[in-house]
Amino acid sequence: MDRFNIDIEKALLGNCIKSKENFVKLLDRGVTTEDFYNTRNQNVFNSLLECYSSKNTTDPLIVAKIAVKYKVLPSYITELVAETIDYSDLSAYINELLNLRIVRERLKLAQDIQAGKITTDEDIKKRFENIDFIKSKIGDTNTITTLDKVEIVDIYSMEKISTGFNKIDEKLLGFVMGSLNIITGYNGNGKSTFLNQMCIAESLSQCYKVFAYSPELTNSNLKSWLYPTLANEEHFIEKSFKGHKYKTLGNIGVKYIDKWIKDKLFIYTDDSLTTDEDQLLLDMNKMANQGVKVFIIDNLMKIDLKDSYKNEYMAQKIFVNKLKNFARKYGAIVHLVAHPRKPQQGNSKVTKFDVAGTGDITNLADYAIAIKKNSEKEKKNDSTLKDAYVEVLKDRMRGYEFGVDLNFCKYRRRFYTDNYELNKDYGYLDNEELVQVECQENIF
Repeated sequence: MDRFNIDIEKALLGNCIKSKENFVKLLDRGVTTEDFYNTRNQNVFNSLLECYSSKNTTDPLIVAKIAVKYKVLPSYITELVAETIDYSDLSAYINELLNLRIVRERLKLAQDIQAGKITTDEDIKKRFENIDFIKSKIGDTNTITTLDKVEIVDIYSMEKISTGFNKIDEKLLGFVMGSLNIITGYNGNGKSTFLNQMCIAESLSQCYKVFAYSPELTNSNLKSWLYPTLANEEHFIEKSFKGHKYKTLGNIGVKYIDKWIKDKLFIYTDDSLTTDEDQLLLDMNKMANQGVKVFIIDNLMKIDLKDSYKNEYMAQKIFVNKLKNFARKYGAIVHLVAHPRKPQQGNSKVTKFDVAGTGDITNLADYAIAIKKNSEKEKKNDSTLKDAYVEVLKDRMRGYEFGVDLNFCKYRRRFYTDNYELNKDYGYLDNEELVQVECQENIF
């Protein structure tokens, strides 16, 4: 178990330097110097204490001046202020700081007993009382209320992001903010492509910032798959390979989308990608505080979940519950890809009880959607079948369960039910005055 988290310590100190009110919150919660693990961070906290008690401020310049006598360089104070994201609610970070202090105190108690530094029951009791006192500082935000103080919600007026498919939105009305959506389907059935269109392209076109976590893909692969979905028809060009003609997105289209997508879609760099549960959630919190509203995790199986070696399904349930709470806290939408169990022979249909091997995950979700690609053999045997079938397995808001047949355009990587959806303009040219046309490749 972790004994400290330097990022949390720096985040708290940075927010306190920026805002005296935040420092007062720490003091009100009983945070002390010993709650910080890092010696330099302890000295910064002491500098803040002295600055606040003597000057009634946490002004960065004054804190930096006082910090010198605690052997803290002014550059570190500047770093804390510059690199820290402003948080409106520090409760979760304070709780984590105190929890880590408890871990250290328990470990130190065990070590002292083993080393013979503590020998009497009275001394052991005092140490346990100190641990219990730290526990008492950890906030409990649960509040009891009565229904007369609760507002009735109108699904039609709630903030939503549409799926982009009319036949789905007619019933779903779109994804309500603060919800968790599970997307499932067997390998090779188009989950990632469907995700790119319904969750990334649609969100961006509706002016929502997106954070996409897809550890199975390099960033180059993600871009190569997503950009054709976003692109308009006029930006595709025809090429030839060994006599075979094909269409691909031209350089002009790529440049337009690059310009448009800047500061809208966020991803890990290839060399900083994490699979750690805590790090991912911490980064998601940072993104949420920067205005990101749509979070995509593709997929559940790529994340190193805590204690999964003990009980994989329980670890999944706990993590998904964290995602659910995250979505509600920030009024965000979390799209989680979860693979189903292996199908029984002759049965390719996914039910909500198949997702990730346990029904608990879909119980927590607000929406659950499965996609199935119809094979050429299946379409040959049944002429009514289209390229894919999407089934809404769960809709918490309105209670619908239904399916929609979709066509698929390979070179544009788009699912669609009609020409409007096939040719939808996602808006990357909205602020451009001139649309250039790229010449086709000469084919001899």
